[in-house]
Amino acid sequence: MGWGVRRGIGLVEVLFVLLVVGLLVAAAIPRFVYSSDAKAEECRANVALINAKLDNHLAAHGLKKPADGEEFLRLLTTHKDCFPNGLPKCPYGRPYQYDPDSGQVTVHRH
Repeated sequence: MGWGVRRGIGLVEVLFVLLVVGLLVAAAIPRFVYSSDAKAEECRANVALINAKLDNHLAAHGLKKPADGEEFLRLLTTHKDCFPNGLPKCPYGRPYQYDPDSGQVTVHRH
């Protein structure tokens, strides 16, 4: 047959492509699996930070706990010593809810 033009794809080429695709998939899967855990952990950390800052601010200024969500937002956003760059945002885009009965921001489900 000689050195003519080859047609088709050989087994080695197919195996090489499968190997490369498999490596890419193996590298991408952990990002998708663990990304939601990281976001949920960041949300819980934000709630803990907001509650700690609220408690510290109330104790330092001798204030009582806010009666509702509007008073809570007003308190933490007008006093720049608490959060000078604004309240932390939930990584899922949901607003944090203040519970007047407990006097704390509650963790929401994602």
